[in-house]
Amino acid sequence: MADLKLSVAVMYHPSRETAAKALAAQCAELSPRLVADPDPTGPPSPLRTAKRAWAACPAEATHHLVLQDDVVLAKDFVAHLKAAIRQRPGHGIALYVNRNSPRNSYLFRRAAALGVPWAALSHHEYTPTLGFLLPADHARALAARLAEVPDEYRDDDEVVTVFCRERGVRVVSVVPSLIDHGDLPSVAGNDDHGVRHAVAFADHAGIDPSSWAGGAADGVAWPWPGLPYTLELHDSRCLIRFARPVSGEPVDNLFGWYWHDWCDLLGVVADEVIDGWTAYMEDISLFKPVSVAGLVFPYAAALEVWAAGYILGFDVCSSRPGSRPPDPVSPTFRAGVASWLAGGLSREDEERLDSYGRAELADMCVAGFGAGCAATVLVASLE
Repeated sequence: MADLKLSVAVMYHPSRETAAKALAAQCAELSPRLVADPDPTGPPSPLRTAKRAWAACPAEATHHLVLQDDVVLAKDFVAHLKAAIRQRPGHGIALYVNRNSPRNSYLFRRAAALGVPWAALSHHEYTPTLGFLLPADHARALAARLAEVPDEYRDDDEVVTVFCRERGVRVVSVVPSLIDHGDLPSVAGNDDHGVRHAVAFADHAGIDPSSWAGGAADGVAWPWPGLPYTLELHDSRCLIRFARPVSGEPVDNLFGWYWHDWCDLLGVVADEVIDGWTAYMEDISLFKPVSVAGLVFPYAAALEVWAAGYILGFDVCSSRPGSRPPDPVSPTFRAGVASWLAGGLSREDEERLDSYGRAELADMCVAGFGAGCAATVLVASLE
């Protein structure tokens, strides 16, 4: 679209004014507007400032982007952003997905595994509003909706999810992320959420602006039309999360279904997962040592990491018959695997591993992914 007119608002807390101005300077060619929290001494409420930031969309704009004050922009951010908007001018576009989000992080990794530049995001999990863009008409309508919600509700990201779902706005994420979460202390009371870095940040993936037009089919990884589920690594265990929106079950509940007991519902044979991992471990032990601090390798965690990769591979290759992921896998997918491990291992296992051991586990997850893809080919040949 040749007539792109992008407006940008940076919402910030006055205690972070310096950071907000520095952020605005990095994308100065977009003429970003700084929007301050109108009640900085009041109870923490991102919603309070988001109301003003979304209302800052001018009449002449075609699209409106709201950035939060603690983001890190990717190299060549403006060029990437404009190229991305031109490929998806009618979508809501998230510029970031948190590495530990229950559903969206898996949907992001799934897209990265497929080698496509876009991931369709959940209609029920909170929308990642660290950097979020809407077509201007939707942005103005969102501002009107936010104005109706009391500041005490606090969480603008949940209001955005409901708004987009009810209005029929299709929300996608760029893959990889064009922004990352900075390391400033939270002013919204979210320090207990842990590290909130992106699944895979563009600066770690070596992409160029033409990347947004690539990928299989329409370049978007849409969720599998079969039994809806996502995977997570939590405390060194691979868990399946079955999506059950009609149950009223909170998206961020801590309960998951252990992969070994429930993977048959997905078409995955647990014994084949274990046999593949055993063969892999025997193979690598012949050629190179597995180095970890203290020389105690977390074998139980290794099986969980293999299982996560395997089931992801089975999912990806089952969802698009005839399409195969890139070989070798992309730097974006490898970054997504690294962040999966960084956020999913138990503290004990994380402290036990040295950098070489972490790399070995990442390789194991990628190898498991390949085995899961191969299993779908075998299943198809037997049908």
